[in-house]
Formats: sequence, C-alpha cells, structure tokens
Amino acid sequence: MTAPVVAVLDYGIGNLRSAQKALEHVGADARLTADPHGIAKADGVVLPGVGAFGRCMEALRACRLDTIAIEVADSGRPFMGICVGMQILATHSEENGLHEGLGWIPGKIKKLDLPKQFAVPHVGWNTVRIAHAWGDFPSGFTADFYFDHSFAYGAPRFGRAVGLCQHGQEFSAIIQRDNITAVQFHPEKSQTAGLRLIEGFLRQ
Repeated sequence: MTAPVVAVLDYGIGNLRSAQKALEHVGADARLTADPHGIAKADGVVLPGVGAFGRCMEALRACRLDTIAIEVADSGRPFMGICVGMQILATHSEENGLHEGLGWIPGKIKKLDLPKQFAVPHVGWNTVRIAHAWGDFPSGFTADFYFDHSFAYGAPRFGRAVGLCQHGQEFSAIIQRDNITAVQFHPEKSQTAGLRLIEGFLRQ
C-alpha cells in the first residue's frame, strides 16, 4: 500500500520537523515544502504554527502559501491546522492588534481571559472532551493533549467545535469543517492520543 503524501507547509515558522516526524511515524510520506506543484499533488496538507499570529500570517503571505493553501482547502483534500496554524484559519485575531486570517472557519481569536489562579500562557497537558463523534473519537470521549498558547478560538460561526477544553474558561480545542481540521494543541507532542488523531486525519 502506497503511503499517503502529506505536504507540511514550509513557511519558515512553526514546529515543522516535529509535525513531519509525527506524520512519518503513523505511515505518511510527509514532505516539508513550499513548492506549489508538490503541494498540489499531495494527498493532504498540514499547516503548523507557533509564535505570534501576525508574524505567521506575514510569513505565509511572503511565501505565497496563503493562496496555495486556500486552493488546497477548496479542493476537498484533508487539511489540518495546528496551534497558530489553527488560529490562522479564523477571520481575525486580536493578538497585538487586529490581524486578518484566512477566514475558512469564521470567528475571532481572543486572548484567554482567566481568573488569577489560571496561568497565561496555557502550557502543558490538559483534557479535551469530544463533544461530537469525530473520526476514531466517540462523543463523550476524553484524552489529554499538550497545549502552549495564550489566545484561543471560542465557538466557530461555521463548522463544529468537536473537541472542547477547560482552562479557566471553555474554548475550542478541535474544530472541523468539511475537509478542514483545526487543533489548538500540538498533536505531534501529545504521544498516543496525538498520534491517534493524526492517523484519523490521514484516513479522511
């Protein structure tokens, strides 16, 4: 059986190598690339991201990968955004001013507004509850994933928040719309549960 080819968008920012290694671990032919032809031929695409929303969007546009990524999403092929790569799929982010995102999952990224006993940034392991059956995860299932963020998605205006997390407030940890999956945590750092999620993504 031929391994599915997954393009990990290489725009110079993010957990690129770790995302690639996690995909390879579950059997994908994962390729770091900014080549439009290679991305166009891939079976699926992953958009990682770390750091500030605005800087990630600038880098994505500088590589002209924003347009290419939109074409992939519109093609119906599996597409996954990870951490800031998830946030980029929103309409806007309020991080360091108002920044425009790709708008595939309309909504706004806002800073976690938490009681004093909860740390910001939210770093470390936390439990995600599956609110709607999705992939290999039944409704009501819980699993721990690794987070590292200060901003988060509330409720999407389109698509479904299939996974929810509590850290002083409830926020969307997994959002799914058509062929697009967006996760706030780092599946590539989340051991068994993260690999299970990535395997499910490959089977879309």
